[in-house]
Amino acid sequence: MDLLPAKDEKLKILILSAPIGSGHRMAAAALEEALLRLENVEVVQGNVFDFFPSVIGKAFLKLYETILAVCPGLYALSYRWSNQDGGSLWMRNLLNGIMLHLGKTFIEEVKPDAVFSTHATPTGILSLYKQKYDGSLWLGVVVTDFTVHRWLVCPGVDAYFVADEKLFGQIDSAAGQSETTPAIYGWGIPVRGRFTEKQDPAEVRRETRNRFSWPDGAFICLLAGGGGGMLPMEEIVRSLQNEKFKEVHVVAVTGHNDGLCKKLKALQKELSKAETDEIASRLTVLGFTDEMPQLMQAADVVITKAGGVSLAECLECGANILIYHPLPGQEQGNTVFLQQQYGAAAVTDIRQLDEYLEREMKVSLLERLQRQKARKQRYGYRAAAGRIAELTDKMRNY
Repeated sequence: MDLLPAKDEKLKILILSAPIGSGHRMAAAALEEALLRLENVEVVQGNVFDFFPSVIGKAFLKLYETILAVCPGLYALSYRWSNQDGGSLWMRNLLNGIMLHLGKTFIEEVKPDAVFSTHATPTGILSLYKQKYDGSLWLGVVVTDFTVHRWLVCPGVDAYFVADEKLFGQIDSAAGQSETTPAIYGWGIPVRGRFTEKQDPAEVRRETRNRFSWPDGAFICLLAGGGGGMLPMEEIVRSLQNEKFKEVHVVAVTGHNDGLCKKLKALQKELSKAETDEIASRLTVLGFTDEMPQLMQAADVVITKAGGVSLAECLECGANILIYHPLPGQEQGNTVFLQQQYGAAAVTDIRQLDEYLEREMKVSLLERLQRQKARKQRYGYRAAAGRIAELTDKMRNY
């Protein structure tokens, strides 16, 4: 592979993602944030859904969300089938060939020196583009889960960036006897810079609780469903409105899910009328917020879906992670890995969630703070986006 343009020349980088879930785009944003700190660099963000009419993309996303909500078993079957060799790869190459035909003009207009992909579809598109049109183009793949799907492993990839070194084997196994051996780096999933700041968790906890006027002794339960608010928050909130959880304060972050935000605020009013203002005051409802690093460090437990980027953010903050009812496919893979390698907990129903919280509430505040500090020291400060940017800079011809 040729070196990238010299430092005194403009380095043009294309980051290509897909809007299926918010994680791929958040990782792309974290990469852009880090790459723009380099000298003489231009970053272009691309979305493969822009390669075809928006009505098609909207219909696909609606179908995807409907299947996950109504028939997750169908998605699980599809995920298992596609995560293997044989007919699955034939289908992948067929689809990517069609997408390349639609997106070739965009790639040629951008004329990137290097490309980072955060999703399987753009990875396959760029793999075919390299094979057919430009073998010198540098292609890096950022895996945004704690598992590696087979469709992510394609010919012509120069480097893979994965969540953990223990995932190297999944890429080696899928790559098989390929002509070129890609470099693999286990630096973690890229998250935005404010998640990797070296702050004392106890101090952040105190400042955040003071700012939101939460009692210092309250047991804060943060509900984080990613950018789409994909978590049954109303069900969880209702389960915690009883006497045994009177010390629990629930903070629900609904992201861009305005409908969920309205439902929870209506529930807050309902609780205030039906019971007492004290019960309603134990619920804080927030929409999209830039304060997730502070909220994660202020919380005693973060109940979250098993999206890769959300989990990576929790790890950077040293959060006490409880995964609730993971979806089939990559979320179940993420859950198993987090349980085995990072000590995260997971439950599948409300009864198990209540039992878990009852146990955690018995742990002393001092011990909870010590555990959080230990987790942050062990799993935080990985700064994957910054390390990827440093590697990119080193590949330039000085």
